[in-house]
Amino acid sequence: MTQAATALLPVFRSEHQMRLLAEIFCGPRALTGAELARRTGVPQQTVAREVSRLQESGLVTTQQIGSARTIHPNLNLPYSAALRQLLVYAGGIIPVLAESLRNRDGVDEVFIFGSWAKRYRGELGAAPNDVDVAVVSSTLTRFDLASLRVEVEAESGLDVNIVVLDPNSQRLDELRAGSIQVLPEAPR
Repeated sequence: MTQAATALLPVFRSEHQMRLLAEIFCGPRALTGAELARRTGVPQQTVAREVSRLQESGLVTTQQIGSARTIHPNLNLPYSAALRQLLVYAGGIIPVLAESLRNRDGVDEVFIFGSWAKRYRGELGAAPNDVDVAVVSSTLTRFDLASLRVEVEAESGLDVNIVVLDPNSQRLDELRAGSIQVLPEAPR
């Protein structure tokens, strides 16, 4: 007979739940179910079911604003800071990068490649030492993004290696293979 997971820390029950929690705890602080579905690629019906479970367990709170219900992380949990750090490592770096680069002039595309992307996709291997990020731009250089890299590292607690590539770079196809798209946002 299978026993249910402990209710003390009801997290990482599924990949969908991990993606939703990463977006809720590491992305913008107020998202609707439709926004969560769009940003994570998780079907809206699954988002609704998972958010109800997360709310029932106390991990998230919701607020009704007009006809929309916004979802927020419960930052009053005794383990919320530790949970957020685990979530950043397990997938929350994606919304952290998206929020940092979404409105940056000159950014055409952003994706994560290398060992972190491989582990995120389920390929077994050693834990990654850093997160390799490709920024596709015809106007920016790595130096233009140096302060942004420092900010992302401070917020995430992860080492981030940013590579800037011209849209015509011959390395793009090679690096995109097996990568995790950050911007433009695509379902993960």
